Amino acid sequence: MAGRLFMLLLEREDKMDGTATVKDLKLEFLGEITIPECMTYLDNGVVYIGSRLGDSQLVKLNLEPNEQGSYVEVMEVFTNLGPIVDMCVVDLERQGQGQLVTCSGGYKEGSLRIIRNGIGIHEHASIDLPGIKGIWPLCVGSDGPYDNMLVMSFVGQTRVLMLNGEEVEETELPGFDTTQQTFCCGNVSNKQLIQVTALSVRLVDSSTKQLKNEWKAPGGRNISVVASNQCQVVCAVREKLYYLEIGDGELKQSSTCEMEHEVACLDITPLQDGATKTDLCAVGLWTDISVRLLRLPSLEQLHKESIGGEIIPRSILTTTFESIAYLLCALGDGSLFYFSLDTTCGQLSDRKKVTLGTQPTVLKTFKSLSTSNVFACSDRPTVIYSSNHKLVFSNVNLKEVNHMCPLNSDGYRDSLALANDSTLLIGTIDEIQKLHIRTVPLGELPRRIAYQEATQTFGVITIRHDVHDNNGLTPVRPSASTQAQNVTYSSSMTSVFKPGPGSTSSIDQLGQEVEVHNLLIIDQHTFEVLHAHQFMQAEFAMSVVSTRLGDDSNVYYIVGTAMVLPDESDPKQGRIIIFHWADGKLQQIAEKEIKGAPYSLLEFNGKLLASVNSTVRLFEWNAERELHNECSHFNNILALYLKTKGDFILVGDLMRSMSLLAYKPLEGSFEEIARDYQTNWMSAVEILDDDTFLGAESTTNLFVCQKDSAATTDEERQHLQEVGQYHLGEFVNVLYEVQVNLTKVIKSVGKIDHIFWRSFSTERKTEQPMGF
Repeated sequence: MAGRLFMLLLEREDKMDGTATVKDLKLEFLGEITIPECMTYLDNGVVYIGSRLGDSQLVKLNLEPNEQGSYVEVMEVFTNLGPIVDMCVVDLERQGQGQLVTCSGGYKEGSLRIIRNGIGIHEHASIDLPGIKGIWPLCVGSDGPYDNMLVMSFVGQTRVLMLNGEEVEETELPGFDTTQQTFCCGNVSNKQLIQVTALSVRLVDSSTKQLKNEWKAPGGRNISVVASNQCQVVCAVREKLYYLEIGDGELKQSSTCEMEHEVACLDITPLQDGATKTDLCAVGLWTDISVRLLRLPSLEQLHKESIGGEIIPRSILTTTFESIAYLLCALGDGSLFYFSLDTTCGQLSDRKKVTLGTQPTVLKTFKSLSTSNVFACSDRPTVIYSSNHKLVFSNVNLKEVNHMCPLNSDGYRDSLALANDSTLLIGTIDEIQKLHIRTVPLGELPRRIAYQEATQTFGVITIRHDVHDNNGLTPVRPSASTQAQNVTYSSSMTSVFKPGPGSTSSIDQLGQEVEVHNLLIIDQHTFEVLHAHQFMQAEFAMSVVSTRLGDDSNVYYIVGTAMVLPDESDPKQGRIIIFHWADGKLQQIAEKEIKGAPYSLLEFNGKLLASVNSTVRLFEWNAERELHNECSHFNNILALYLKTKGDFILVGDLMRSMSLLAYKPLEGSFEEIARDYQTNWMSAVEILDDDTFLGAESTTNLFVCQKDSAATTDEERQHLQEVGQYHLGEFVNVLYEVQVNLTKVIKSVGKIDHIFWRSFSTERKTEQPMGF
C-alpha cells in the first residue's frame, strides 16, 4: 500500500539463429503515485492510475527525472471520496448550510473531505481595503467592451482604481467628486459617466474625464437614496422623489412627487434584455414598511404592497428570470420577499418569503452564460437564479460579502468584484450549483471524527504505520500526526492497565510494520493539526465523541481504546479516556478501565453510553470527575453500533440484527423492549422515528424494521417486524427519494430488470424489494 511505481526491464540477448532470450531482469523505481487498484497505459507515456483508496490520477512518464529523482508527472487528479469510514455534519461558517466532513481514503491517501453544496467563487486577486461602502466598474475613454476602472466608495471619500491587465493602480477622474461618498456611478448614454453623491448628480465626459453637467436637489438638501440606468436617474431626498433624464451633456428634471414616508430604497433596472430605460420605478418606504410601484416618467403610483413587521426594506430590485418579471425586496434582518411582477400594470402577485441571512442584504444583478442572476450580499451570500421557472437560492462559498459588482476587464474576463469589511476580491463564479469538495491530506488513515463547537475543533482518530528498526518504531513517511504543532504520548493512569511491548525492537520484529493510533485536534478554520496524542503500542483507538457530562460545564473529547494482542481473539482490555482541550493544550482528565473494546460511544441524557464487546453500558460522571458504571445490558454477540432517541437505544449486533432498549431513569436500568430475530450481520443502524428503524447489513442490503406499539400481546410487541428490504449493491453514502414508476419507463443499462437487481439477497434467501 505504498503507491510506488516500478518498471520491470527485460534485458534480452539476440542469438545467431535469429531468436532472442531474456538474459536479465532489472527493476527500476519511477516515482510515487496514488495507491493503485488498476493501471492502464494510454499512449505517449501517459498512464491512468485508478485508485480505490484515494484520488485517481492521470500521469505522464518522462524520459528524464525531475529534481526529486521522479520520472512521474501528475497531469490530472480525479476526486474519489471513498472509502468513507466516518463523517459528521457541521455548519462551519454559520451560513445555515450543513457541510459534510468525511474520513476518506486509506493509508497514505487518507484525508478529510469537506463537502458542501453551492456555487463557488474562484479567487484571482485580492486587495486589503477596509471600509468599502460600494463598488462599480467603468469603461473610461475607450469604445472597447472591457472595463478599465473600478470605483470604490468609502465614508467621506471615493477612490478609483485603474485596471491594466492583471495589474491594479490608483488613479484620478477629474470630473468626479472624490471628497464625497459615492452612492451610485456607471457608464451612461452618449459616452458619458455618472456619479451621484449626497450633494449632487454629476455627468462626466468619458473621453475628456471632465464634468459636463451637475444637478443638485432644490434648497441644497442632501440626496439620501438613488437609482440609475443608462438613460434615467431617480433621486430621493427624504420622502421626495426627483426623476431625471440623461441627455447629451444635460440632466433634465422631468417630474417630482412626494411619498407618504421617507424612501428607504429605489430601483429602475430595465426588465427587457438590451433595454437602456424602463417605465417602472420600485420604491421601498420607511415607517409603513411597504413597496410601491410607480410609472415613469410621471411618478404615478400603480401599486402598493405592505410588507408588514418592523424591519425596513434595505434593497429592492426588479429583474427578469426565464422571461418572467420579478420584484425582490430584502429587509434589514436578512429576509427576502419576492413577487411576480406584471409589467403592464405594475401589479404584484405570488408573494413569497425566504431567509437568506441575519444581516441587511444588498441585491445586485449580474450575467452568467447570457442569463440574468441576482447576487444577494450579506453575511450568508447567495446567488439567486431560475430553474424550470422556479427561483433557486444557492449559497456561495464566501463567508461574508457586503458589496458586489460584475467586472469584465481585459485581465479579469467575466468576473465579479466583491468586498467585505476588510478585503476587495476579484474572482469568477461557477456556472452551475454543484458539490464543492475540499481535501485536507493527512497522509494516514482517518478512522473516526467528532466535532466540538465550543473550541471550534475536530477530534480525529487516525492510524499511522510505523516500522520496527534498530531505534524502535520509526514512521514510514511524514504525516499529520508526525508534523503536528505539539505531540504527547499516552500512558496509563492506573496500575492495572499496562502498555504493550517496549519501544525497543527485537530481531524478529525488525522490518515489521505496526499500527500506531493517534487523536488529532484539528482547527475548524485552517484544518491545521494543533495537537497529536499518540496512544500506547498495541492500543487501538476505536471510537470518539465530543460532549458535556452531567452538571460539568466543560466539553470533553472522550476516546474509547482497546488492547489488541495477537494471542487474543477478542480484546479483553480497554480504556475510556477523557480529554479536555483548552488554551492550546490537551489534558487527560480521567480514564476508566473496561474489559473489552468500546466499539461505539454516545452521549445519552448527560451520561456516557458505550458498547463494550457484547455489552451496552451506561456510565455516570460523578462530582469526583470519575466514570461510574450505572447499568448494563448483556444480550448481544458483539454490540457494534448504537443510536439513541429520547430514552430509546437502538443496538446493531455483529450477527443478531437489531434490538431496541429502553432506559428507565428511576430504576437505573435497561429493558429490551423489541428485537429483530432474523440473522443479519450489521454494518450500520439508524432510527427513522419512534417506531421505525433502518439497518444496513454486510451483503449490501438495506432493511427497515418497525415496532408494533399497538399489538395486543407481549410477544407481538417484542418483535421488530421487517417492513422494507432493498438490495443496494454498495455501502450507503446518501439516500434520495425517487419515483418508483420511473423504472417502468426508463430501462437500466444492460436491460437488467430493476426488480431483479434490487431484490433483497443474502446467502440464505432472496426476496423482492419492498418498503423502499
